[in-house]
Amino acid sequence: MNDVAKNIRKIRFAAGMTQEELAEKMFVTRQTISNWENGKSQPDVETLTKLAELFRIEVTELIYGKRNSYRSFQKKYIIAAASALCVVLAWIIWEQTWYRPLTQGHTAGFANVFLLGILYFIVKPLGFMALGVFFLSILSFGIDTRLERRTRILILIVGIILAVLSLWIAIELILVFLAPQVLPGFIVYSWVYRSAFLKQVFLCGIPFIAGCMLFLGFNKRGGRQ
Repeated sequence: MNDVAKNIRKIRFAAGMTQEELAEKMFVTRQTISNWENGKSQPDVETLTKLAELFRIEVTELIYGKRNSYRSFQKKYIIAAASALCVVLAWIIWEQTWYRPLTQGHTAGFANVFLLGILYFIVKPLGFMALGVFFLSILSFGIDTRLERRTRILILIVGIILAVLSLWIAIELILVFLAPQVLPGFIVYSWVYRSAFLKQVFLCGIPFIAGCMLFLGFNKRGGRQ
């Protein structure tokens, strides 16, 4: 049970708490916390549960450490990575079978122009967003990417804002693409549509970051949050 003592001490340090602060929150003395961390005494199951709730972790993480506790999350990352990879592959296949033939062809019908706009301004950002999810899913196999609740919620909100912003820009761009005569009426005309760099930022970079943030935002720890 010496692992429990080491884990309590390590998790307390990570939470930025002193023994006195932890003792106050657990309604015990500082000496009790010291005894737990030195292995002189062991918290019972009820106390371990309270500690886990306080630190917002699983009880198993207190007993076995973060590495073993973290393994239970890897199935979720496999599913996320596989799903995101399917979206990325579908995007690549769609681009190769539809987008490139359309750009290399000489047909200018409205249906072809509309499909071209959808592929470039809508499907492409969604593909990069899925790529962001895939990247963080793979990274999570080696690094614990689970965040504390407040940080996670903040990142989730920012990720949603970026995703909505990217979608809004994409919709404006596709309307501009379909109807060039209305260019001056759109906000994106002067600072996005005319800049190849900014178009890549809004169609590739921001969706990728949004995908990463959405993954982190939904990547909850086990137990109570």
